Amino acid sequence: MNAPAARFLSPSEAARQLGISAKALRLYEERGLVAPARTPAGWRAYGPVEMARCAEIVALRALGLSVGEVARILNGDTAILGRVLAAHEATLEARIRQCTDSIARVRRLRNDLGCGKMPATHDLIGAVRARPAIGVAF
Repeated sequence: MNAPAARFLSPSEAARQLGISAKALRLYEERGLVAPARTPAGWRAYGPVEMARCAEIVALRALGLSVGEVARILNGDTAILGRVLAAHEATLEARIRQCTDSIARVRRLRNDLGCGKMPATHDLIGAVRARPAIGVAF
């Protein structure tokens, strides 16, 4: 019995599955990050190997890497990856601190409620609203 042939996706189907635009796929190809197969008519087609590579690219881009940095990492540059992972670790630790602070606020409010003290509306809203991440724009 023959194994089923691998399914190849059009750029729009591949982009939809990856959660990116077809334009981003073209950029990745232009930069040499992925080399999709071609149909007899010359259309780009993304099979399992290309989709796995694109998924790696998308994951690295989600860490905040530029396309150039992604290319360097995929070519074995560990210095950039170390810097990016350190920054990602710091972001995750900041989120943990924010969650810990939020839990402490909710516990205080629950304790106050248990003692018969109604929390002020602004305290209640502040305890349940997610605090925005501190950002700096240039």
